[in-house]
Amino acid sequence: MIPDPATLIKGGAPLPEVEQMGTITLETLNQYHCLNPDRRLISLFGVVYDVTSSLKSYGPDGAYKEYAGHDITLALSKHKTDDKWLDRFVQMQEKWLKDAKGWSEYFAAKYPVFGKLDKWDEDQSTWPELTEEELKAFEKCVIM
Repeated sequence: MIPDPATLIKGGAPLPEVEQMGTITLETLNQYHCLNPDRRLISLFGVVYDVTSSLKSYGPDGAYKEYAGHDITLALSKHKTDDKWLDRFVQMQEKWLKDAKGWSEYFAAKYPVFGKLDKWDEDQSTWPELTEEELKAFEKCVIM
């Protein structure tokens, strides 16, 4: 069962200050992958978070290492770790948006904001929809 992100938020400690880069491109974000020794970043709805402090999650052997260096909005909406759902800018169904937005609060409470992803400044209504085949694969439930 996928956890409710609100139950994972543990309040208290202030977030560390990180260097701000302003608006970055996807190509720049992709440089901050799990093997980057200096910094690891993820983007959710275009907000770029510095997840460097969470080596167990986003480092080379981390549970979510695939997410580091990518926009994870679509992938996180269905808790997919397959890289084919990363850096995908598509029209999202309302239920996917709701699920992904639930994670925004978690990331905002846990990780400092590093900047913004320029792709999210585009007119999202021009983004493509998932194909019928992609939609079936995306909605498929995998039990581990």
